[in-house]
Order: sequence, then C-alpha cells, then structure tokens
Amino acid sequence: MNIKQEKLTDLTSKLSIDVAEQDYQNQVKKTLTGYQQKANIPGFRPGKVPFGMIQKMYGKSVLVEEVNKLLSETLNKYIDDNKLELLGQPIPAEDNEIADFDVAKDFTFHFEIAVAPEFELDLSKIKVTNYQLTVGDAMVQKSVDSLLERYKSEEGKPAELNQELFDKVYGEGVVKTEQELRERIRKEGEKMYQQQADRKFTQDAIQAVVEGTKFEMPDDFMKRWLFISNREQNLTQEQINADYDKYRNMLKWQLIEAKIIKEKEIKVDRNDVKDYYINHVVSQYFPVPEDEEGRKRIEQFAETMMQNQQETKQIYDMVYDQKISDVFRAEMKISDKKIDFEAYVDMLKKEHEASTDSAPSATETPEVDEKKPVKKTSKKVEKNEQE
Repeated sequence: MNIKQEKLTDLTSKLSIDVAEQDYQNQVKKTLTGYQQKANIPGFRPGKVPFGMIQKMYGKSVLVEEVNKLLSETLNKYIDDNKLELLGQPIPAEDNEIADFDVAKDFTFHFEIAVAPEFELDLSKIKVTNYQLTVGDAMVQKSVDSLLERYKSEEGKPAELNQELFDKVYGEGVVKTEQELRERIRKEGEKMYQQQADRKFTQDAIQAVVEGTKFEMPDDFMKRWLFISNREQNLTQEQINADYDKYRNMLKWQLIEAKIIKEKEIKVDRNDVKDYYINHVVSQYFPVPEDEEGRKRIEQFAETMMQNQQETKQIYDMVYDQKISDVFRAEMKISDKKIDFEAYVDMLKKEHEASTDSAPSATETPEVDEKKPVKKTSKKVEKNEQE
C-alpha cells in the first residue's frame, strides 16, 4: 500500500492510494475459501465445490468488498497517524477514474479531504444582550383571576382572596396576605419566563460568536460533500448552494464549540447528568428533600430515569450547552436589559417575522449527518465514553 498527499489549497488536499494485488489477494482467497467450505450447490457434496466455480460466482464481489475495506482502513489510519482534524469526510476526487475490477489487478484511488481551519477565539469582544424578564401587574391580575375561577365553589361562584384559598394553592400558612400571593405569583412567573430568555441569550451568543469570529472555510469542498452526503434526498447542487450559508454557519459553530470545550476543559460526567435530572426533572413532580433518606430516594428515581439512553444523551447535550452558556456569561460583553414579558413576546414576534422574510427559500433542506460533519469534538467523544 502506498498513500500520497498533495496539497490543493490551504485547507484541502488530494490523497492518492495505490492498491497492489499483493495487498488484497490473501484476504480475497481466504474469504472465497470460506465460501467454498460453506457452499451447498446441487451436484456437489457440502464443502467440495471446486474453488474455480466459487471464484467465478463470487470473486468480483469479494474483490470489491475487500478493496473497499482496505481503502477505508488505510484512510482512517492515515488520518489518525497524521492527526488530521477533518471537516466532513473524504470524498472521491473529481478526476477519479472508475476501477475496472474485471481486468485490473492494481488500482489507484484519489480522494479529497478538508481540514479544520486554525483560528483565534476572543469572546471578550462579543457583545450580547441579556434580557431580564419582569411580570407586570396586569399579568399578575390574570393569574389571580385564573385562581379565583379554578377554585370556584360548587355553586359556580368565584373563590375569594382569603386564607382558605391561599392554603389550597400553596399549603397551610405559606401565604398569609393578598400582597404575598401577588408577589409569589410574580416571582414564579418571572422565574418560569426567564428560562425562555436564558435560551434566547444562548442562541444570540452563538449567533454573535459565529458572525464575529472570522476564518476561512473550504466552501467548494463542503458544497460537494453536502451534495454527495444527501444523494438519497435527490437534492440538486443548486438547492444545496441556496441553503449553504446556513450550513456554513452551523459548521463554523461546531468548530468554535469544540475549541471552547477544549480550551475551557469542559466536561460532563454521570454525576452532572444525575444532578440535572434531580434539579430540573424530578423536582417538577416531587420537592427535593433535605434529609439524607429522602435524597437517596430521589437519586434512585433519577438513576432509573437515566436508563433511558436516548433521553440521557439529550441531557448530556443540555448540560454541555449550559456550561458553554456559563462561559459566554463569564467572558462576553453583556448588557442586561429589563423588559416586561408581554413586550418581550412582541419583540420575539417581530424578530421572527423579520427572519422569515429574509430567509432564503429552498424546496428541501440538506441534511448534515451528525456522524460526519466534523471529526468528533471532545464534547461528543466524552459523552460516548460516559455511556
């Protein structure tokens, strides 16, 4: 086996792999011999079918399979040995000739690869607005009216704002006055709605860091790779080109995310996931107890939930995202802005309408295979190790 790398641009190269007959012939013979020993063909005793007949029946398909396997192993070893951080996957070079497996004994295959660009990341230059949501008197009144309606009497009369109602809603003696009730409703509303604002902060921060971090991408290669990766969808190159900016930004974010995880040494382990289940999932159904025995029961419940592998993978992602968001908050230039929840909703509607009007149109959207777009980041690898 011989492999040669020819640099095409700063980020792309052509790999040429020479496969000689001696590289594959022993394995092909071994596989065909296995077929011969298992073959059950009328007119021959089991295992006694002539090797020439087996070779005629299966020789070409076995040859193709073994050569492809050899190519895959050689490519992967070369990439690992040279510590190449790939974007996408190797794709056939445009000047690649179709191998003639009926005649040729030696073959040369050409592939193109793209490597991840090197870049500097300075989060301190990124500006993001952090919206702090408030709940106004009008919204509090709506919630109060809803409570009065929900706890109306059997005769259909609305409930009254008294201690009996307070105890029904929050437990005996927890709330003692109408003012306390309203303040409790306000704080609960702000806490709930703030979670939405926190998600927007993370989304805005990602967009800002993608737009504010400049580096070159191997665009021509990536467009070809997207086209080849989405052949099953029958997408044209024109459709992929129309949506390419969106996928370019997504790939940029994957590179930036991997750099943040590596430089900040962000890790998520099983205990992080368990704590998330306890604090964000289990707590929705049961109050988190302060005594040790109760805590153990809650932890056992969380352990049971973690047996759902698909859901637990999502939690790993969410915990990583939260830790990355914490890095944003610690290092970016953040402007805090208080805003009433209803005004915030109106603002989001206007942003959505503006983004919809300016979005490029395409009949179908290319898929970026999670297994392929970028050579696995430490985020993905560490998650797999925990599983």
